[in-house]
Amino acid sequence: MNQAEQFSASQLEQAFETFNQLSQQLDVSYRDLQGRVVGLTEELAAARSARLRELAEKERLAHRLSSLLSVLPGGVLILDAQNRIRDANPEALELLGEPLLGHPWLSVRERVATGHGSSDNGCEREWRLASGKQVSVTSRSLDDSGEQVLLITDVSEIHQLQEQLGRKKRLAALGEMAARLAHQIRTPLSSTTLYLSQLGRDNLPGEQRQKIVAKVSERLSHMGNLVDSMLSFVRGETPVTQQVKLNQVLAGFEATILPEVEKQHASLSITPVDDSLSLLGDVDELVGALTNLAMNALQVSPQPVALELWVGALNHSWLQLRFRDNGPGIPAEYIERVFDPFFTTRAQGTGLGLAVVAMTVAQHGGEITVCNRPTGGAEFIINLPIACVEQDPASQEQSAEQALKES
Repeated sequence: MNQAEQFSASQLEQAFETFNQLSQQLDVSYRDLQGRVVGLTEELAAARSARLRELAEKERLAHRLSSLLSVLPGGVLILDAQNRIRDANPEALELLGEPLLGHPWLSVRERVATGHGSSDNGCEREWRLASGKQVSVTSRSLDDSGEQVLLITDVSEIHQLQEQLGRKKRLAALGEMAARLAHQIRTPLSSTTLYLSQLGRDNLPGEQRQKIVAKVSERLSHMGNLVDSMLSFVRGETPVTQQVKLNQVLAGFEATILPEVEKQHASLSITPVDDSLSLLGDVDELVGALTNLAMNALQVSPQPVALELWVGALNHSWLQLRFRDNGPGIPAEYIERVFDPFFTTRAQGTGLGLAVVAMTVAQHGGEITVCNRPTGGAEFIINLPIACVEQDPASQEQSAEQALKES
């Protein structure tokens, strides 16, 4: 009995020891679990705080976007995949009027637009609203869902400014045309005045009087052609060109400038040419260009100037005119700008003479350059294309006979 009791006590003590160990293990596990719960709670709180901050930031951005849309100077429409208006800002409501939300965009467009302009790649159009305003409509896709955003901009003021700018440009072109016309007419008008002053002489022979009247009539006809050319330029018409002989141009130039040359006690030398050199162009325009070169030389030289015009063929395709003077020349800092419109170094100058020369040469398919001569004065070099001259049968026969004689 005592042995049995002693064995039971040993077992009980062992069992109690095992219980203590399990209790300690459970306590350690509980503490570990409690630590994990605290960590998870902190992580959850941090995640919740970050989520709240993210939601607050999104709400702030959404509020800011809503504020921006409400104050935008242009209208904004959001279209769903069926092209129905899902949302609109106040400016869109102001431009297009009610109703908008839930209505198809096409029906709204037909209701408010009276006409439209050209499209740009199918994404941008200009519409005239029933209110009279001109709007630009730009469409862009939002995402793959098929939704679109439309930006509607009032461009009425821009069109008004463009119209004003167009009017100012037309007025500027008109002013330039008037200045150019006045500049072109001044020389033949001065020549005509000089010829007319000679008609007042009582002792003028009848034959001389008839020559002067013919020259006056020629100069008046030249001025009339210049006026017609200017009007054609303003209307944007293609210049009328014809095959003209170079000696005809030189004769017209000499007749126009000679009174001014004599008035200023200057001299003029022109290389004589035959009928073999021709070009396509306008006689009066070419005469005016050469006259401008001569007047420019006469006006810048303080003493009587010697003018020289050399003419010759460079090859079968090009002819060249070299206009030289013995004046003061062109300052090196200005030589690159002498052909610019309205550029002048003279107080009373218009800055149109040489600009008209450059434009006339360009219209005739040529080119012009300028340099100072080593001996003093300036030299303008003009290259112009030669026109093919068709000979009549009689001339061709004479040329053939001449060729046979020479051979």
